[in-house]
Amino acid sequence: MLYTLTLAGHNIMRWVVLVLAIYALYRVFAGLFGKKEWGDADRKALSFYAIGMDVQLLLGLLLYFVFGGWFGMMSQNMSMVMRDSNMRFFAVEHFSVMLVAVILAHVATVMAKRGSTDRAKFRNGAIFLTLSVLAVLVA
Repeated sequence: MLYTLTLAGHNIMRWVVLVLAIYALYRVFAGLFGKKEWGDADRKALSFYAIGMDVQLLLGLLLYFVFGGWFGMMSQNMSMVMRDSNMRFFAVEHFSVMLVAVILAHVATVMAKRGSTDRAKFRNGAIFLTLSVLAVLVA
């Protein structure tokens, strides 16, 4: 039962993260190309995306280590997992790329905050947010 609830939450959060990503991308690129001032709404858009990614990561870690059995299966028979492309995707590739995406989401918020000008904040946010969203779409 907990596995099913966690998996459902993970699946629902995927769409929440996608909506947050679209909104954050809109904010940073509209600010960058519209030569706008960096505001609280822009900071919050990046932060909410990063928070959504954190929740998604937490649910994914629960599925990976607690409920899904991937970690146990890998530690018992790694060669079997690596031979099956579907198992390898969820056990290794999805986990690794999504972890990078979460890190890039946080880097986007930090680098935007460190920008010395409004343009630099939007540019830094746009670069790392775009990389994070691309990683999400790949994985």
